[in-house]
Amino acid sequence: MNSEQIKIGVLYPLSVQYKTIGTDFLKGLKLLQLPVKFMIESIGIGNDDKLAIDKMQKMHLQDDVQVFVAFTGHNNIANIYSYARSNNLILIVNDLGATLPFAIEKQEGVFINSYALNESVYLLGKLLKQKGYTNICTSTSYYDAGYGLLIALESGIAETGLQFSGHYITPFNPRENESECMEHTIKATEPDAVVAFHSGLYAQEHKAFIANTGLLNTYPYYVTPFTLSEGFFDANSPELVFVAASWMPGSHAGKEFCAEYEAKYNEKPTVFSMLGYESGLFLNEIVNNSNGTFAGICEAISTCKLNGPRGAMSIDAETNRTFFNHYIFKTIAYDENNFSFEEVETLENEGEFLKRVLKQPAPIKLGGWHNAYLCH
Repeated sequence: MNSEQIKIGVLYPLSVQYKTIGTDFLKGLKLLQLPVKFMIESIGIGNDDKLAIDKMQKMHLQDDVQVFVAFTGHNNIANIYSYARSNNLILIVNDLGATLPFAIEKQEGVFINSYALNESVYLLGKLLKQKGYTNICTSTSYYDAGYGLLIALESGIAETGLQFSGHYITPFNPRENESECMEHTIKATEPDAVVAFHSGLYAQEHKAFIANTGLLNTYPYYVTPFTLSEGFFDANSPELVFVAASWMPGSHAGKEFCAEYEAKYNEKPTVFSMLGYESGLFLNEIVNNSNGTFAGICEAISTCKLNGPRGAMSIDAETNRTFFNHYIFKTIAYDENNFSFEEVETLENEGEFLKRVLKQPAPIKLGGWHNAYLCH
């Protein structure tokens, strides 16, 4: 199609804790240097579906934008999908996968690409059984517990017959002896392994608390990527620390992407950069392999076979979502702010877990957060 006429609407969130979330996403999106015009709008902290729809409507009606790329939260996300479908808009959605997409119907023209933290911890739950573990303790924060990671982990654990030996949640206002409380509580559950997930400010708190305990030298610790805040390894041994994720900087499949990103921007890519780059790969298919019509663009994206930072990737026809393998990474620390990740295990994924979730009615929520994960 005539790529010079393609306008791409970009919606990105804001975050106090991760101030570069938008710029990182855009850097990844622009890395391929496609001959398109980007029109960029902020959607706040990602909890306002009406704001996102207003921004889309403005670009669509005033600037004739037909293709959108978004980094979104989860609050009322189905409304955004429905708006795109009812107006024959193409929408490529990115998220971190911190919640579970209950009862979300497939919408033609809407394609979802997630970092899929939910799948990572679900598959981790199943792996722990293979490791011979029996009792699993979780460690998280008041903030992180308000999303869906614990539910996803519980699903994986329950399917294998394992059980939780206990849960430790750092309160919103930590106590003066929080490190002591953490160590006492976790040790009292007598776990075979600990699964920890924290982010932003709460990851920094966790880093400080756990450094004053002997927990990391006592139990295998399986963490999500954002738990590893800056300086995490300053006083912590990485020998028993493993990361469950679909991608980490320096992972085998993403070496070419990381090298290209660092050469252009003189910095290492983040998860947000990676998601932006993958969106760019889908835009590349639109530019080079579609006739520019709604049906033509849908076909180009639906049938494409990509090789990106997370390896082979395509769109699942049943759900319009990307599915991919996840990994267990072992951390190799050189000093507190210089470490790498080595893939030590592959978590095979056919997408069956999220396919089941998509068909399930949403449970009645008594709490939880509306803002996009990390946007606090």
